Amino acid sequence: MIRLRAKEGHSLDDLRHLEAFVRLGSATAAGRELGVAASTVYRRIGSLEAALDVRCLVRGEGVTPVARRLAELARRTGDKLLEISRQAQEEPPEISGSVTITTIEGFAPLLLRPIAILAGACPTLTINLHISDRGLSLRRRHADIALSVHRQPSPHLIGRRLFPIDFGVFGAPGIATDAGQARWIVLGWPLQSTCEARWERAHVPREAIAVATPSRRAFVDLVVAGIGIGLLPRKLAALHPQLVEVEAFSTASSELQRTAWLLTHPELQGRARITAVMRILGDYFR
Repeated sequence: MIRLRAKEGHSLDDLRHLEAFVRLGSATAAGRELGVAASTVYRRIGSLEAALDVRCLVRGEGVTPVARRLAELARRTGDKLLEISRQAQEEPPEISGSVTITTIEGFAPLLLRPIAILAGACPTLTINLHISDRGLSLRRRHADIALSVHRQPSPHLIGRRLFPIDFGVFGAPGIATDAGQARWIVLGWPLQSTCEARWERAHVPREAIAVATPSRRAFVDLVVAGIGIGLLPRKLAALHPQLVEVEAFSTASSELQRTAWLLTHPELQGRARITAVMRILGDYFR
C-alpha cells in the first residue's frame, strides 16, 4: 500500500501534475493544461517521488507502473471530489436559526401538526410561536410570518391565500338539539370589536349568555363541555367531532366568512428559513 507522508503538504497537488503527465504524454502538454511551465511539472513529480520514495519517471523507459497506479488514484480522487461538490450544490441548504410566527389563539390547534412537520424537516430551526389576538407586527418586523385572518391583507405584505373560514353555531349533542333554550358562550373583553363579537351582539340575547371569555381556547372547551352553544369556525369545530352544528343559525353565520392568509414581509422573501417555513405551512393547509 502506498501512503502519503503527512509532512509532505503538497503531495495531493503533486498527484494532479503526475496524472496530467501520464494522461497527456508529456510535461509540455501537462503544463499547458495546468497553466504552469514544463519544468514545474517535472519538479512536482520529483517532489512526489521524494515524498513516496518511489520512481515515477525513468529516463529512456518513461512512466513506471507505480506512476500509472498513482495517476489512476488521482483521477478517481478528482472524480469523487467533483461528485461530492455536485451533491453539495444540489442538496438544499440546512435550515437553521429562528423564525417567529404570530397567529391568533383560535388558530393554535390548527398549527400543531404543521409545526410537528417543521420540527422533523428542519431539526436545527427554532420556531418562536406567538399567540395573541392582537398579534405581532409584520410591517415593523416584530414577527417573520403571520397566519392571520383578513378579507384582504395589507398591500405592504406578501404571501398566499390558504383557505376560507366559514362559521357556524355548535354545541354538545344534548344542548344543540334544543338550541332555543340553550345558553351561550360568547367572546368577552377585549374582543368586542371582532367580527364574531359583533355577530354575537346582533344574535344572542344578553340574558342567554352563560359565559363571556376572551380566551378562544376556553371558549372551545366550554362549548365542548356542554356549558353552552357558541359561534365557531367550522375548521376548528371539526377538530371536535362530538360537536353538533345548530342548523337554525347556518344562514345568519354565513355572512361571517373570512380568509386565512400566510404572510411575510417583502424584505424577508428569498431567505432560506422563511421560504422553508412558508412552503411547509402553505402546503399543509392547502
